Amino acid sequence: SFIPWAGYTSVDVFTTMEQEYFAIRNATTLYDLTPMVKYRVAGPDALPYLNRLVTRDVAKLKPNRVAYCVWCNDAGHLIDDGTIFRLGEGEYRICTAERQIDWLLDSAIGFDVEIGEVTEQIAALAVQGPTSCAVLKAVGLQGVEKLKPFEIGYFTLGSAQVMVSRTGFTGDLGYELWMEPDAAEAVWDALMAAGRSRGIRALGSQALNVARIEAGFVLPNVDFVSAEHT
Repeated sequence: SFIPWAGYTSVDVFTTMEQEYFAIRNATTLYDLTPMVKYRVAGPDALPYLNRLVTRDVAKLKPNRVAYCVWCNDAGHLIDDGTIFRLGEGEYRICTAERQIDWLLDSAIGFDVEIGEVTEQIAALAVQGPTSCAVLKAVGLQGVEKLKPFEIGYFTLGSAQVMVSRTGFTGDLGYELWMEPDAAEAVWDALMAAGRSRGIRALGSQALNVARIEAGFVLPNVDFVSAEHT
């Protein structure tokens, strides 16, 4: 069962929603997060720009850390939410469920900052569930257990360079793996092989939606309507 997501075709259900949800809470799930819209924000004014854009103090975000955020219009009405990755000095990544390039560029007027969509340049896989850390260690990501919530680490998996963030949309133990698109299929296969004895299961959006409701995470056009559309 397939659904559209930001120009991609995404899996809604692989087997049954119940089986996939059970795996989130009792084993490990693997979810293709590649359609998540990603923006690179960089330049001398990247920090003041982000502090103008979102409602939290991005200056408190340390390198190799992730923060949840929302951004609003001038009346304080919610436009969208997402995560900000601080990748280095003056180098950030915004991830969100829907494309927001017009608002991001409009908000950048007067700032020395570069903003560009990099969705197609970065593949992402979400590894979630109580045995997810064990699966990542089994596939060769030694030291991944040291990552704290919202922390970023860098690893090698086979020939692939993988950035791992301890983030997710399930409210359970979980990680998100970011890599070159050409490496994604091999990483998926390696994770499925390493997780076979730990009950790993491919996850569709229906089961993920149940988990994110339980976790209290909001979804645009479901839990809120963007102020851009009202």
